Amino acid sequence: MLGLLEKDLRLLKGQKNFFLIILLITVFLSLNSEDNFAVTYLTFIAGFMTISSFGYDDNGNCMPFLLTLPVSRRLYVKSKYVLGFLLTFIGWMAGMVISMVTAFLHKAPPTAEAVLFQLAWVFFWMILLSFVLPMLFRFGAEKGRMATLAMMLVFMAIVFALSKLAEEMGVDVDACLDALIGQRIAVLIAGMAAVTLIIVLISYSISAKIVQKKEY
Repeated sequence: MLGLLEKDLRLLKGQKNFFLIILLITVFLSLNSEDNFAVTYLTFIAGFMTISSFGYDDNGNCMPFLLTLPVSRRLYVKSKYVLGFLLTFIGWMAGMVISMVTAFLHKAPPTAEAVLFQLAWVFFWMILLSFVLPMLFRFGAEKGRMATLAMMLVFMAIVFALSKLAEEMGVDVDACLDALIGQRIAVLIAGMAAVTLIIVLISYSISAKIVQKKEY
């Protein structure tokens, strides 16, 4: 698996100038933005890097070559999941560092709501990747990229619709969030991690079956 990860990371290394520009832009915008901007944006960009790795594989038609090596199809699938979650975590950590530095410079420590959102965001992206990766294995990078954008739009539409519905029903969303945050944070994090793990395992099983049956 290490060889497969090294292959993907070396291919993505060709975009290092683009990533450096993105990082500088994020730092600049974070100086005059809310606490969650860097975490949200860099995690988003890191997640899309996983799709780029599929693009390199598709354009280079590398699968027929990889299958001649001592690389099983399940190992290839596993390496993509590890790559996706590794990049997502790195992007999230970079965003967290930038957020903490800007909060220190502004002398405004992040609120409990902001911290909970930042923790939930990395789990959300892992879940999103769990939905996208099977489609990437099945349809390729281009359609997978469109699927990711579509899922993001659907998610935002659902959140907007629920917030409007809560407003119409007179539900105080802020009070509900405060009550949720008032619970034990460790329990909430453990719950999110457990749900994410279950979804990831189901997604991996589906992806492995897709690749096992696919002809290259």
